[in-house]
Amino acid sequence: MKTILVWLALFLVSPGILADSEKPVVKVVFLSFADYSQRGESGEVVGKGVDIVRQLFAEAGYPIEVSILPAARIWIGLENGSIHAWPGIANKPGLEQHTLQTEHNIGRVAINLYYLPGTPPPRWPDDIYNKSIITITNFTYTNEVRRLLSDPARNLTIHGSASHVGAVRMLLRGRSDYLLDYRSQVGAALDTLDMSGLPSVPVLDLPMRFLLSRHSGFAEQLKRDLDAAYERLQARGEGISLPLL
Repeated sequence: MKTILVWLALFLVSPGILADSEKPVVKVVFLSFADYSQRGESGEVVGKGVDIVRQLFAEAGYPIEVSILPAARIWIGLENGSIHAWPGIANKPGLEQHTLQTEHNIGRVAINLYYLPGTPPPRWPDDIYNKSIITITNFTYTNEVRRLLSDPARNLTIHGSASHVGAVRMLLRGRSDYLLDYRSQVGAALDTLDMSGLPSVPVLDLPMRFLLSRHSGFAEQLKRDLDAAYERLQARGEGISLPLL
């Protein structure tokens, strides 16, 4: 009996194995996306994405604290370890030095180029010369898109907007030729403005994974546990992929 107890104790403290009771509380932070992650009437964080994240962490055996923050604060938190996990896209330069990514996609995020109704649809990126484009302040898009927007040969004028609703209004008022924004955010803005739609062409379709802060002290173990939990859920037919955001 004594031998069995000693073996069990060694099993629980071996590298890569952590009992659920010893697992740390993981601080998971979301961006605000309509229906995916937003504040409910009493201030709690709710949405389809939040439900899936709770399911995955419960399967992995980790308690979590969830909150919603703007992108800039999320990146700072991942870089200093005050935020442990973010379900998002790795598109900020330098962030890879501070984070690990899980192996499996939990969803995909679409970026579209929106244009005024009644005008011809642009071809991305072939028609993007000598035009003006609205972008969202503090959204980094991707390296490829940033290079295109800053290419002197394209002679682009960039207008920034701090809000998605404001960006849609700017486009509708003719203050720019195009709006480059996330599909789900424009959808929510159109709902706010009581509009049924806005024409667009697709630009990018990006995978969403967990970015885990290397400075949490448990990022590697958390990555292994989340990947294993995802695979168990998939094997049981409890898929956790989200529809295109």
